Amino acid sequence: MSAINGDKSRFHRARKAKIARRKRQRELLHIVASPAKMSSPGKDSAAKPVSL
Repeated sequence: MSAINGDKSRFHRARKAKIARRKRQRELLHIVASPAKMSSPGKDSAAKPVSL
């Protein structure tokens, strides 16, 4: 069937899925392209003695 006069619900569902897939891919590429944030250990991250 045609998208114009035919099965509009199927084509609209496929269209929405394509848009969502592109959005997820763009977000993923944006995360991968940005430099990784390395957290430096703070003063609270030192080893603490464990009392028994």
